Amino acid sequence: MSRWSWLGIALIAIGALAATPGLLLVGALLILSSIVRTLWSRYGLRGLTYERRLLRDRATLGEEVELLVSAWNDKLLPLAWLEADDLVSEGLLVRERPVTRSDRPGFAALRSTWTLAPFERVTTHLHVSADRRGVYRFGPVRLQVADLFGRDVAVRSDEISDTLIVRPRSVPVRLATPELAPLGERRARFGLHPDPSLFAGVRPFQPGDPRRAVHWRATARLGQPVSKRYEPATIRRTVIALDVQTNEEPYWMMIYDEDALESLVVATASLARFILDDGGSVGLAANAWSGTLARTAWVAPASGQGQLPAVLDALARLSVFASSPFEVLLRDLTARLEPGTSVIVVSGHDPRPVLGLELRLVSSGFPVTHIALGARRTEWAEAARRAGVTARMASLDRGWRDSTTLELAG
Repeated sequence: MSRWSWLGIALIAIGALAATPGLLLVGALLILSSIVRTLWSRYGLRGLTYERRLLRDRATLGEEVELLVSAWNDKLLPLAWLEADDLVSEGLLVRERPVTRSDRPGFAALRSTWTLAPFERVTTHLHVSADRRGVYRFGPVRLQVADLFGRDVAVRSDEISDTLIVRPRSVPVRLATPELAPLGERRARFGLHPDPSLFAGVRPFQPGDPRRAVHWRATARLGQPVSKRYEPATIRRTVIALDVQTNEEPYWMMIYDEDALESLVVATASLARFILDDGGSVGLAANAWSGTLARTAWVAPASGQGQLPAVLDALARLSVFASSPFEVLLRDLTARLEPGTSVIVVSGHDPRPVLGLELRLVSSGFPVTHIALGARRTEWAEAARRAGVTARMASLDRGWRDSTTLELAG
């Protein structure tokens, strides 16, 4: 028994000896309070289930996602007061209630409270607003039960995790003139390079063929070495190289302009959508963290319905500051690109420090188009042209939140 129970017994004994009804009543209340506290502290969290469910794990900026939060008291003992503090990433907005600060860095608390009768289940419908691009994590949740007198008596933490990815918007691309398309013709007139997915048979082995090109089964069957032969690819591959640096400061200072950065992201998403809708193949490279240990984000070029979601997911995960100089990204691209791949550079600051690398890509067989965004886009595009790089100017008609088109001009 607790000290309050012993105190209650002592008061009852004294009240009985002294014939004092008041002491008898106070002693009885102390014993009752101790019993209630013990009852709820021991059994309050038993048979209690907390559930959280996002109806979607992906959303586009500006949308809402329904969130179902439920508590189930599967026992005879009622719960006078139950509080659930659900940890969520900072910056998450819930329409129905404010998200409060928590003691865990980078997380806030989504608080829900209920009074539950025996065997009662209650579900609360909330709506998460996709107000910022990014990855939002839910969990763990801290459950706290109080007794009839409002005293906290039991606490439990449940490891329940969910993730919501908020993708950037993509808008239609409007060309000032048709010849300003950022990647030229959709299909090449002649084969650009062998496509490993288009197997076309075998041919005699030639000096210089790599070992992985040898068709070993056919070699054994024919008695002479033969190599695999592939049809040439005719769909032009394109990689969008996004420079997330938004100023001329060193990247390690982690300074960024939110409006400029999000405009770059929306422009990149829109260009990827434009290329895929035109029947091309597109990939993404960016000098930003993307939720992995790699210092740069990378999505290999591909076509088809699944490629745009892959690019948008990668853009959603990008950090708001650069992880390395853009020069490093451009220098490493040649090792990742198939011969003939086009490169679209999307940048929002002075391009002159990287124009030499862009020209080197061109001389190596990777056509480059530099797309300049920002208030000084005319000046930056002209600097790229003077250096010998094809350049375009891009602008969003109404900002990154409300724009309806991405305009490309020469």
